[in-house]
Amino acid sequence: MGNIISFSGLASGMDTSSWIEALVAIKQKSVTALQTKKNNVSATQNNVDSIKAKVSSLRSAVEAFTDAKFGGSFDLFSKNKVSSSNESVVTASATGEAARQSFDVVVKELATSTKAVSSIGSLGNISNDTLFKNLASGNAVTGDLSIYVNGSKNTINISDTSTLGDIISQINSIDGINASITDGKLSVTAEDGNSIVVGSSSDKTNFTSVLGLVRDDDGNYSSNNTISSINTSSTFDEIFANSDIPFQGGTLTIGNAEFSVSGDTTLKSFINSINSNEDAHTTAYWDSVNGELVLTAKNEGAFNINIEAGTSNLSHLMGLTKGVLDGEGNYTTDENGKLVSSLANQSLGQYAKLTINGNDITSSSNTVTSDISGITGLTLTLNAVSKPDEEGSITPATINIEQNQESLVSAVKSFISAFNSTISTIDNNTKFGSKLYGDTGLTTLRNSIRQTTTSSIASDSIKLLSDIGITTGNANTSTDTSGVNTLQLDEEKFKEALSKNPEGVRKLLIGDGKGTETSGGIMNSLETLVEGSLDSTTGYFAVKTKSNKSTTSSLDSQIERAQQKVDNYKTRLQKQFSNMEKLISTIKANFSNFAVV
Repeated sequence: MGNIISFSGLASGMDTSSWIEALVAIKQKSVTALQTKKNNVSATQNNVDSIKAKVSSLRSAVEAFTDAKFGGSFDLFSKNKVSSSNESVVTASATGEAARQSFDVVVKELATSTKAVSSIGSLGNISNDTLFKNLASGNAVTGDLSIYVNGSKNTINISDTSTLGDIISQINSIDGINASITDGKLSVTAEDGNSIVVGSSSDKTNFTSVLGLVRDDDGNYSSNNTISSINTSSTFDEIFANSDIPFQGGTLTIGNAEFSVSGDTTLKSFINSINSNEDAHTTAYWDSVNGELVLTAKNEGAFNINIEAGTSNLSHLMGLTKGVLDGEGNYTTDENGKLVSSLANQSLGQYAKLTINGNDITSSSNTVTSDISGITGLTLTLNAVSKPDEEGSITPATINIEQNQESLVSAVKSFISAFNSTISTIDNNTKFGSKLYGDTGLTTLRNSIRQTTTSSIASDSIKLLSDIGITTGNANTSTDTSGVNTLQLDEEKFKEALSKNPEGVRKLLIGDGKGTETSGGIMNSLETLVEGSLDSTTGYFAVKTKSNKSTTSSLDSQIERAQQKVDNYKTRLQKQFSNMEKLISTIKANFSNFAVV
């Protein structure tokens, strides 16, 4: 049937559309009533979901205690707190396996790491041809250098293209002064009894510090160490250009890592490759002052750094290994084609020495684990040698291992917060006028939670939460007892109970800690109760949600049928009024045909 188009009262003059809307509105009330029921069910479910979230939070807070059944870090009662009376000398950490005790530690020597230092002879020494700006790994700063002779200032210009020879020539052009390079050291001396000063506070160049110039008692200057011209950007071909034995690319081993090098490999990239490889077990850096590559073992103790030449002679040329030369002056190889090598230039690290309660302990590392100290679950970190006081006496650092009360206090506070929030949310949603008023399942759950929390256990010592400082509040008035439904914590009383009777507190809260039905403990009972309510099949929230979904589905069907009835009713009215208008229109037309005589 097609839709009926209604033109209100064209023939009758009556407002039939308004009549239809008014009549339909009366019928529509039945649909509105059903929609209101559906909205109420939806609002009820929202409240149920809100309460479920609170109960889930309560379960999490309870599980912070009952998870002790999993042991290790899950057991709050076994967590220890370690303190040191002198953390600058020694710090410590302890697992739950460590016995709670105190002991004294004196650190006599710290463990050090083995170092391997390169030795390339005079290959890297500065010369007249050395470009100044490349010194100090490229950190040399150019600019004007002031030199005073008998107080008179002379200015030496150092540019980006200046070699040390250029600079020396400028210095030697000054009367009464002489400069030269010998064995990698720069010297600047006064002649004929003149007084000289090299550099001023206003100079921008760092020439004096880069060349390591030190003024002696006679007023002359010289480098305090041999100065290397090697820059970390230098390639191995450049570094060993003047070597008697040419550089040979290939492989070498450091630690358990194999590295490949070529003539184009820069010193910087080689250092980076060592530092980025965990298997090298070393760290590397370039000592630009002394012109040395320094390898330091990551672990302390008197252990060698493993360095093998491989197919490259780099470690030989750098003096990190020793090679064997044949009659023609070439390094010999083994049957695998690798250069024969032995270690060189390594300074072994030393062991740490300490006493624990007067007993001597030796450790290869500054991290002293329980297998070294003999104290189960304890790790000491040695930071410095114990120093004597003015009278020569050494005060030991006292290490104290005790129960970590703070983690337990935090867990108790979280539980109390979750408990109070759960109870108040249920109370607000079940009071008179609320959507869940009269819901016996929810009020039963609420009362069970409170009763379980405030119940006593069979014990010879601690029986109630109130015995350890967890109590209900006071009633606000004689008629308002809402305060007694909340918990509060006396933190000092709780800590006192932990200190005096830690096992009693543990038994009160989690029983034997095994998490079985017979384990006992208030938190175990609460966990069973709360998890039951949250069961995805039989729990209160699952059953309630299923019921609300069923009701909503039923209401949707009823609303659909009722709305169809209203729509059909409106269609009938429109048809009936349309037919009436047609009839009236026909009558009027027929009447107008009668002639008036």
